[in-house]
Amino acid sequence: MHRKRRPTAPLATLVAAALLAAGTAQAQVNDPRFRDYFLVGEFGEVCTMCEVAVLCQAGDAPPPADTVPAAGDFTLYMLHTRTFWSQVSTIWDWFISNFSSTPLVGGHDRPVTEYNVANGAWAAPTEHSMHISLEPALLAMDDGKEVDRVNRRWQRTGTGEALGYCARLPLWDTLEVIEARAPRGAQP
Repeated sequence: MHRKRRPTAPLATLVAAALLAAGTAQAQVNDPRFRDYFLVGEFGEVCTMCEVAVLCQAGDAPPPADTVPAAGDFTLYMLHTRTFWSQVSTIWDWFISNFSSTPLVGGHDRPVTEYNVANGAWAAPTEHSMHISLEPALLAMDDGKEVDRVNRRWQRTGTGEALGYCARLPLWDTLEVIEARAPRGAQP
């Protein structure tokens, strides 16, 4: 007794069409309009499992991006990996981005630890949420501060009052500095 096989051509055609559409559509993260934005890399927007170290400091230009300052006043933001549900939503966002850029342009939220340093003294870290979006081009913290992703200007949300500028630091070196300098027992 042989079973009659269903034709697979319609299914194969549908899958091929979807892959072709996905391959030919320009995904938002590789859109040349956003290529030079702060924290957009070679492969697009900040990945879901990536941690990022951002140094913000008073001044008229972005601070040097080679290491955490040994002294002075500055704020260090450690952007953590996206939460579980935020990562799950990424699968949908990436799929939809092949047809519409809206999900990726609007951005996502991720947890961030803020380290404030005054005269070289590290205060206990505080936990925040950061909204990372491409339009508007901002890294917006829930504490009333934001970073303009076009010019890396650090400013107050709403008023635009200048606080300084920001730069991305090397992750592993920054984590070593945090381990050595942040108040014990206060690290995430």
